[in-house]
Amino acid sequence: MRKGTVTYITSVMLAAAVMLTGCAQNANIFTALLTNEGQGGLEEVQSAESGTTINELNRSGIYDSEDAAVVVKKDLEAGTVQFQNITSSRRYTLNYDGTTAIYDKNDQALSMEQLKEGSVVTVRFYKPRKALAYVKENPNCVSYNNVRNYSMDLRKGTITIGNELYNISSHVVVASGGRETDMMEVNQMDVLSVWGYKNMIYGINVEKGHGYLRLQNEDYFVNGWIDIGDSVIRKVAQDMLLVVPEGTHTVTVSNKGSSATQEITFARNEEMAWDLGDVEITVVQKGTVIFTLTPVTAKVFIDGREVNVSKPVEIEYGLHQMRITADGYDTVAQYIRVAEPSASVAVELEKSEEEATEQASEASSEKASEEPSVKESDKQDESEEEGEISKKYQSKSADDSEEELSEEDKKSSVASSTGKYKVYIDAPDGVEAYLDGNYIGITPVSFNKTAGNYVVTLRKSGYQTRSYTLQIDEEEKDINYSFTDLVKLEE
Repeated sequence: MRKGTVTYITSVMLAAAVMLTGCAQNANIFTALLTNEGQGGLEEVQSAESGTTINELNRSGIYDSEDAAVVVKKDLEAGTVQFQNITSSRRYTLNYDGTTAIYDKNDQALSMEQLKEGSVVTVRFYKPRKALAYVKENPNCVSYNNVRNYSMDLRKGTITIGNELYNISSHVVVASGGRETDMMEVNQMDVLSVWGYKNMIYGINVEKGHGYLRLQNEDYFVNGWIDIGDSVIRKVAQDMLLVVPEGTHTVTVSNKGSSATQEITFARNEEMAWDLGDVEITVVQKGTVIFTLTPVTAKVFIDGREVNVSKPVEIEYGLHQMRITADGYDTVAQYIRVAEPSASVAVELEKSEEEATEQASEASSEKASEEPSVKESDKQDESEEEGEISKKYQSKSADDSEEELSEEDKKSSVASSTGKYKVYIDAPDGVEAYLDGNYIGITPVSFNKTAGNYVVTLRKSGYQTRSYTLQIDEEEKDINYSFTDLVKLEE
């Protein structure tokens, strides 16, 4: 009779477990289990009425511990999930089965396949058996899905999503394709889901990552341009290995008025080769472009060469770098594609901030007596007629565009010029290294230290290619990086 009484009381205590009290709390309901000495402990005690063991009750949702954690890794074959505690960063692995309850933050049932690595969840489990009874995406936490508009500062440990700034936990869980990775392997072109609490990010899942493109027999197109799905625009060089967004993209290479186009599907972390020796190159063509500029004294540079815009300008078909400058005005810099026999480009430069301030001061002392020579409606009509040339960059301020082009020119000389301080890639040893897609040698290797953001890609035949985002500071000292060994591909 005593035996049945003990079991009944214990079952009631287990069923009355404490509910979730917040995202950042670790609610440990019991610190010790009651035992029945001489009878194998509580786990083996049976109910006098039903004959059901506590272990069987546990599989029906009984738990003795509750936790706020990040999902680290799932093993669907073994039936296990690894979690990381939010506050202590301690990791533990729990077993699950068909009775485990899994919910999203809106209490909709999920399968274990749908539960994402990196998500912040509430976990309830039975500690002696390491049995997962319940897991739910925590509704009190910050979450973003399929984020494209973000920027990272790994030196400060922050990520900006839209207009919100968050700190990144030093123990952040970063998952990509079911594999745990780290922040340096996240590329700015990746699409992310992000979870956190208040101002701290604890988990990141790479929803769409990146692959790699290698050009072969590219000699004809060297110093021309490559355009990958409007998201990557680069000058073609020998022995390139470009980081490209995951997915299917139209890839175009052009030089000297000739071009070749191919639709290529890029898988995450996999390398694709495009043999340009086999492509059909279109005949060299030129288009006539008429420039209308405000002010009329503005100068136009195409691919770094000044052109005479007082008459129609012949420009070879393909992608080109255009830069327009004038004293007292902000510079316009962008890429344009010439793809028609004739086209027109109308550009009105904006006065620089200093010039605008001076004119505003003068205007305040006298009343304007003349109407503008060009109405806004006229400008809009003129802009709509420019469809014959597609501008391949999204709209940017003139300052941003100029900075981007000068940054690209600066980067092109980082690997080859002589500098006082260096960035060293020490490990892994004996692999090909690429800096922003350009080959720089076999590791260990170094390049000039210049402040900015760079992507270093490491490659070796028979191994999985990896790339890392480096954010180089301005300190006057060398930097050394050692990365993990590349993973051998399965044959």
